[in-house]
Amino acid sequence: MDDLIAATMQKAKAGGEGREREREERSKAVDEKLKQLVATGVSALLDRKAEKLVVLKLSELTSLADYFVLATASNDRQAQALSDGIELTLKATGRRPLSIEGFQQATWILLDYGDVVFHVFNEEARRFYSLERLWGDAPDETASFAPAGPNG
Repeated sequence: MDDLIAATMQKAKAGGEGREREREERSKAVDEKLKQLVATGVSALLDRKAEKLVVLKLSELTSLADYFVLATASNDRQAQALSDGIELTLKATGRRPLSIEGFQQATWILLDYGDVVFHVFNEEARRFYSLERLWGDAPDETASFAPAGPNG
C-alpha cells in the first residue's frame, strides 16, 4: 500500500512539474507576442517621426497594462497621424484598440490595446502630465524597441 501511495505521489509531482513547464512556455509565448505588438507600434511611431519616444514596462508595478509607449508630436495634425499610424499598422496584424481617447483634441491621444497603451502627446501635455515621473519606478525599455537616434 505504501508503494502505491508513493507511486501516486511521484506521478502527481511529475505531472505538476510538467504543467509548470507548460505554463512557463505559454507565458514566454505571450511575452513574445506582447513585445512584437510594442515593436510594431514603436515602428509605426518612428516611421511618422514621433519625438521623445519612451517605452515603460509596467508589468511588475500594476495590472493596468504591461507597457506604456509614450511619444510626442510637434502639432495636432502630427499627433493624429501618429495615432492613425499605430491603429492602421496594428490593424494589419489583426489587433484593434479597446478604445481611443482624445483624437479630436489631439493634445493627448490614448490608444488602449489592453496590455499595451500608446500615449501620443503634444509637448505641453507631455510636460504637464509627466507620465515618466508618475511611473518613475517602471523600467525604461526603450532601447529594446527603438534604435537610439537624434529624435529621442
